[in-house]
Amino acid sequence: MSIRSRDLKSDCQLLATGGSLVNLGGQVPTGMKRWVTFLTLNENAAQKQAGVYLASVGISNPTRASVVATGNRKMLVFIRATQTSGARKPPLAIPEIGNVESPLFSIAAGKWLGAVASGTSVMATVQYFDE
Repeated sequence: MSIRSRDLKSDCQLLATGGSLVNLGGQVPTGMKRWVTFLTLNENAAQKQAGVYLASVGISNPTRASVVATGNRKMLVFIRATQTSGARKPPLAIPEIGNVESPLFSIAAGKWLGAVASGTSVMATVQYFDE
């Protein structure tokens, strides 16, 4: 069994509805691959449903279309709305506990992890390592 990198990093960004698109974690260094191991999504407005798109993008300022495009997409997560006004839901964690031996997906060298939310603003946190 090979030993994976233990130099875990994280990035937390607000994905604002109608706001600019966000790149999480910066550009993947040349010769490396970024392994995303953990994702949390915390919805700020409890009464609206949100869709969060995560994609591998080739530019530092991606368009909404490039993040939403199915060919670039790494993950699409839907967050259900609550039925009660003012109710707080716990953050959605994928997976429940991060594991470097079983990453969610990877991003190639020279690319960025682009993210966008639809429906409502979401605070997104990713945990990753490069190797």
